[in-house]
Amino acid sequence: MLAMVTPAFAQQNEDVTYSNGKILLQQQRYEQAMAEFLPLTSQGNTYAPEASYFYALAAFKAKKYKEAQEMLQQLKMQYPGWSQMADATYLLANIHFERGNYDEALTQVQQLNSSEIAKDAAGLERFYLQKINDRATFEKLVQRYPNDAVLGQVFADKLIGGWYRAEDKNTLERLINKHNLDKNKYQNAAARRQQGFDVALLLPFQLSQDFGQNARKNQFVNDLYAGMQLAQDSLEAQGVKLNLYTYDAGADTTIVSRILKLPEVRQMDLVIGPVYKSAARIANRFARTTGIPVINPLSQDLDVAGQNSNVYLFESSIATQARQAATYAYNSFSPKTAVILFENTKDDTTFAYFYKEQFKKLGGKIKTYKKISSSQSSATASTFNKLVLTDVGHMAVFSEKMTAAVNATSKLQASASKLPLITYHNWLDINQITLKQLDNLEVYFISPKFINTANPEIRKFRERYISKYNLTPSVYAYAGFEMLYFYGSLLQQYGPNLAQALLETGIKPGALYPAVGYVNRTNRNELRSDNQFVPITKLENLQLMVVNAVY
Repeated sequence: MLAMVTPAFAQQNEDVTYSNGKILLQQQRYEQAMAEFLPLTSQGNTYAPEASYFYALAAFKAKKYKEAQEMLQQLKMQYPGWSQMADATYLLANIHFERGNYDEALTQVQQLNSSEIAKDAAGLERFYLQKINDRATFEKLVQRYPNDAVLGQVFADKLIGGWYRAEDKNTLERLINKHNLDKNKYQNAAARRQQGFDVALLLPFQLSQDFGQNARKNQFVNDLYAGMQLAQDSLEAQGVKLNLYTYDAGADTTIVSRILKLPEVRQMDLVIGPVYKSAARIANRFARTTGIPVINPLSQDLDVAGQNSNVYLFESSIATQARQAATYAYNSFSPKTAVILFENTKDDTTFAYFYKEQFKKLGGKIKTYKKISSSQSSATASTFNKLVLTDVGHMAVFSEKMTAAVNATSKLQASASKLPLITYHNWLDINQITLKQLDNLEVYFISPKFINTANPEIRKFRERYISKYNLTPSVYAYAGFEMLYFYGSLLQQYGPNLAQALLETGIKPGALYPAVGYVNRTNRNELRSDNQFVPITKLENLQLMVVNAVY
């Protein structure tokens, strides 16, 4: 005999399902919540409008934007008079913004102009519009929605933040008048943008010392500055004007302090330098009190930046290099086990420590973790000969010494030629090992300053540099160009709000470098104080190639 389901019992089941769905939503178990709400969304169900909204909300939180959008569109069509429709419209606008459907998003936002959540909707709109970096996209939106006050103000902010050109004068005036913006603020800022961005370079030129004694010692500074000058020329050809102000700032903290107290320096948009760690505390204090971003051009020591969110290293720190290399090794090599050997020096010990900790954090196991001293050649050879490489996923050797490099490659050639080895880039310069040997083995190099000489842009830069200075560019010349080009482009696009600019741009290909960026890729919203992209390279047919993905 079949049992009859009474209406009251069915309603009770729906009550339980609806309640369970809301609990799951609160617990952030979004896909389970979607499964609970879905049966209640059918037209005619008592809970249909509310269940449809909460289903869409759960889908949105789970980043299932297509499902969320379709459910909200169904809700708006079937229940246009629902009392909470403003919330649904707000959510639909949010979804369209996330999907980059700006036209549709603004259409939804405008439906909320007279609602109780109009202020929230305006905040939502401002948040997403500020993230648009393509000027052409923004201009089209302004043309289509000329009466949108938030859109108009954000566009005006974008103009004075870096987009402004001489031909924008009438456009900016129209926006000011149309949306009742602060005339002095916007017109003064626009005038300043036409004059260009001011960048102070605090570098140890050592102009007061004997030229003959310091020429070779300071060649790296001259190369760095020469690269910056070429970047300045390249940016100017694209309509980006940078005014460079140079100051001779060495290790003397008194001189650095005096320079940073100059009124002109405290009006800069960006400061690059000083180079030496002795002046780091002074530069940090300057950045904190003035709000002017400070870039250390050469240091790989995170202590230079400290806890100051306005101080950045252009280079990747030792810790970042080690962590990125360990992450690549963990994701690329199997089994997830490692043998780690490292030289008895401070930097190599530090590098090995961060590598080990990151590899373990990801779930890897360390089978051998051993310090070596290459000055003791027989002991070093014995250490490598005794290594047991059974069930090892890869070997990591952190030493710049020839003895360690020769012993490591000999060990692999003799017993494990296919075992991946990860090490420093400068092994490529050790004459006792041929490139053919390294190519035949599975050797991966940590190459933070990698320059791909086959890249057409690199060739053009090299030709320009030789033509102008009658010298071949050094690694410092490449770094100087990349540094000023990268930060100069950000100034043009975003203005001096460097933290926001770095957060929004993420990690992207550089002008000469494979990539530059300050966002931790494991957490998209976490801004770091040093360059987070570390090229991992490998020889393929004697050609060095980047093997880790550029985001």
